[in-house]
Amino acid sequence: MAARPWPPRAFCERAGLPLLRRIAASAAALAAAGRLLAGREALVCHAWVGLSDAADRAAAEQVAAEGVRIAVTAGFRARPLPVREQRKTWRTLLAEADRARASVIVAGAHGRSGLARTILGSVSSALVHHSARPTLVVPGAPPAEPPDGALLLCYDGSASAKHALEAAAELCAPRDGLVFHFWESWVARAPTLARVSGSTQGMATELDEIADDQSREVTTRGVELARAAGFEAEGLSEPALGSPWMAVLDAADARDCAGIVVGSRGLTGLSAALGSVSSGVLHHSRLPVLVVPLADTGT
Repeated sequence: MAARPWPPRAFCERAGLPLLRRIAASAAALAAAGRLLAGREALVCHAWVGLSDAADRAAAEQVAAEGVRIAVTAGFRARPLPVREQRKTWRTLLAEADRARASVIVAGAHGRSGLARTILGSVSSALVHHSARPTLVVPGAPPAEPPDGALLLCYDGSASAKHALEAAAELCAPRDGLVFHFWESWVARAPTLARVSGSTQGMATELDEIADDQSREVTTRGVELARAAGFEAEGLSEPALGSPWMAVLDAADARDCAGIVVGSRGLTGLSAALGSVSSGVLHHSRLPVLVVPLADTGT
């Protein structure tokens, strides 16, 4: 596996978190990140905005220091990095991540509200869509008893999925991995299509058998890649009976997965940089989601 151009370092983003109001959520989010990245060096970055350099910097240093305490408790080897925001917060954070040559950015998401578009904050969303580095998005309200099973490795045979799998191995392995590939069932659609043709059910069954076989082949290749990368990997191929991103979340929940790994289509600066499946998973997951862009830091 080719070496990555950045060292094994986590970069924890805590910008915009009022310290006293959000400390419990911050601790929970960093604890979840620590279960996946424990033992790594981390820079706890707080971007601050203010008119009084001395007073505002002192307050920012206090916030970053408290973040370090939380990160150390979560298993990181952490140190503070208070920085003054020069442009937009996410641009400042990405610039610091580039300067530190961070291997991954850890960002918190808002608590679940039932509206997908409000779950990710504007900073976390911008980081995911603009970062050339992997971004671990941790929900602000993780489960009371977070699962500690395998990582669910979404794999469809694409270059993006392969790169995501390898990047996840460098960050999280050795640990258990579950390579997941879904296929869309024609049988599930057959009741609707049967109104048009009575032979649809039989055709749908044949198509599902073909799709199942192809999915198992893709999954097997993914397992081979995951094991070569350092995971103790098994495979899982299942039909998606509803929205594909729901199949991913259902698989992760049913098997007590600790987190989900998805690839993105590369950097465009637009929401379209994420595929529809990755986007759905990211906005609805109650588990940490590692989003790995196909582009590397050289682009």
